Amino acid sequence: MPTERDDVARSVVTAEADPTDMTEFAVLPKEAYTSEEYLAAENRRLFSMSWMFATFVRHVAKPGDVVPANIQGVPIFIVRDETGKLRAFHNVCSHRGSQLVCQPEQDRKTIVCPYHAWTYKLSGELSWTKHFAGVNATDLPDRQQNKLGLKEVAVAEWLDFVFVNFSAMPESFSDNIAELQDRWSDYDLSVMTYHTSLRYEFEANWKLIVENFLESYHVPFIHKTLNTYSPFSERYQIKLSDRLMGIGTGQYQPDSIHGMRLPSWPMRDKSEGTVKAEYFSVYPTFLVGVMPDHLFAWVLEPVGAGRTIEHLHFYFVGEEGAHAEEFAPHRTQTLENWKQVNDEDWDIIQRMHAGMQSPAFPHPLLSRHMERNVNGFQTLIRTHVGLPGPARTTLVS
Repeated sequence: MPTERDDVARSVVTAEADPTDMTEFAVLPKEAYTSEEYLAAENRRLFSMSWMFATFVRHVAKPGDVVPANIQGVPIFIVRDETGKLRAFHNVCSHRGSQLVCQPEQDRKTIVCPYHAWTYKLSGELSWTKHFAGVNATDLPDRQQNKLGLKEVAVAEWLDFVFVNFSAMPESFSDNIAELQDRWSDYDLSVMTYHTSLRYEFEANWKLIVENFLESYHVPFIHKTLNTYSPFSERYQIKLSDRLMGIGTGQYQPDSIHGMRLPSWPMRDKSEGTVKAEYFSVYPTFLVGVMPDHLFAWVLEPVGAGRTIEHLHFYFVGEEGAHAEEFAPHRTQTLENWKQVNDEDWDIIQRMHAGMQSPAFPHPLLSRHMERNVNGFQTLIRTHVGLPGPARTTLVS
């Protein structure tokens, strides 16, 4: 990891479980949302050490499938090798640094650099370097071969989602997601089928989007239509772990059109299964929710301190739910509902980011009762990244 001087202090802060102990002053000052230096520190200390969404399992389903990705400016590619193992590598040739994979490919047996044809096995080993040792010679360079292979990146898959982690000693993704996976185990999500995606560009910091996602305090004021079928009064905050926080609702009624509803998730245990409508932040930038008849996954792409791209992906139950013509009106209505909610969020989040530029706004405040998860999220950010400005607290090694 880079060792250059930071203008961001690191501090050790533990999450506040008891709302009565929670201060009304936000853990993070407004500069944590407006400073490009703070985003650079997040790149070094948070994103490069966390499990980050990279691509979809369906895009690398078969041996030889290869997909490039870019994680906060770092080019990588994901490949399913000949044994069926999913792998991820830095997308750079060991010879002169050329990018190896520029578009999705299928049925690859090797990875070949377009510049000088250095060739790698799908397992990452360097296997061929024609002409490097002279015309028509195929001798490999003298350097130790384990240093000339592709540089591997930790990778994990869950549902239709592939995550990568640049840390040399990453935390277990399975352990991180286990509590959410167990919570949703009543639903047979193996039948989830992709339908469509939406894209939003925010002139706002990525953390404001997560924080908005983690509280329902704003629902009766910003989402008046949503509040009619998923009322604020029926919503509750959930904290499974520091990295898994979200919102649930005790009342969610899927749309009925012409007396028909979208197919619902099969229940693994019909005697004990409970219908859920809840969503979680999978720290730091992946947001996922399950409703009785669909699932969504939203991926945040921080581009600047004041600019974020949000990718929204929607899944329905099986081929029937995702593609059958008879359910087209239901899917349309579901997506229109979500688009209305996100349009409303898009407006208010950008207004909040713009307001943070004002010298008349000294520091955010949080409700002890309504914004506990926001406090928990900010606490985790401060623990991993620190505070903006000169170091003035104990550093975390």
